[in-house]
Amino acid sequence: MNYIVFDLELNSKPFKSKIPNEIVEIGAVKINENLEIIDRFQSFIKPKYFPKLFRTIKKKTKISQVDINNAQSFDTVLNFFKNWIGKEYILFSWGYDDYYHFKTNCTLHELDINWLYKFVNIQKQFAHIYKFEKGQYPSLKNALNKLDIPLEEDDFHRADIDAEYTAKIFIKVFNKLTFSNVLKN
Repeated sequence: MNYIVFDLELNSKPFKSKIPNEIVEIGAVKINENLEIIDRFQSFIKPKYFPKLFRTIKKKTKISQVDINNAQSFDTVLNFFKNWIGKEYILFSWGYDDYYHFKTNCTLHELDINWLYKFVNIQKQFAHIYKFEKGQYPSLKNALNKLDIPLEEDDFHRADIDAEYTAKIFIKVFNKLTFSNVLKN
């Protein structure tokens, strides 16, 4: 069984549209059953519908237009990612949003969503474990501080860095996580 901790970065839309925000970066960490990080994944994605990277996204993520212009399509990168995660896995992310964006982007590109069949929201469980008020979910940075996990880089909002930090939280709280509520589609 592989535990796949992932994070996504998205491009914003320049105007109101029914097309969802497109994923422009996938970052992930693969953890084995011994809670050892065994591999990492990072890839930019070339947006299909809104190819120009929104200015605020460039500033927040430090992803450049050149990065995504030179990237491969969503379906190509997703195929690499699905091969990388392996056959037996559970997906984890900090919050529900990234799961939602994977699902909507797969639907947008007319790709199968069945591979998303096992998912755990670490942020929600973390909030429950550490008794945050109902509906109150800590930021990734606040969770790292609560667990005394040092910040090696203060560069949040890059998929690979956020996935790495989320993986550190995952490893630290693993024995307190419950898998009975794995989201099944």
